[in-house]
Amino acid sequence: MGKIAFRIMCVAGVVGLLTPAFATEQVYHPINPALGGNPNNGSFLLSTAQSQGEGAKSGNQGPDLSGLTNALSGVGSNSGSGSSGSSSVANPTTNQTKMP
Repeated sequence: MGKIAFRIMCVAGVVGLLTPAFATEQVYHPINPALGGNPNNGSFLLSTAQSQGEGAKSGNQGPDLSGLTNALSGVGSNSGSGSSGSSSVANPTTNQTKMP
């Protein structure tokens, strides 16, 4: 029984060592015609892209801060007589002590 197991292990080892010899090189084939692909793929790619929808808008895609701007428009302005004493923003230059 030991010789049969040894022969099976040897055959498996040889097959395992020869398997990488059958590997082939992977080659990149572009699909997009603009990148060197087949020009006949252009209409298919265009129709696929159009069926997916509009996508992202072009231009500035920053966050919409109009609500924040409106909410903060009156902060720090002295629009009243100033006698109420309820300023929402303190002056950062007052009550500062110098460190030695």
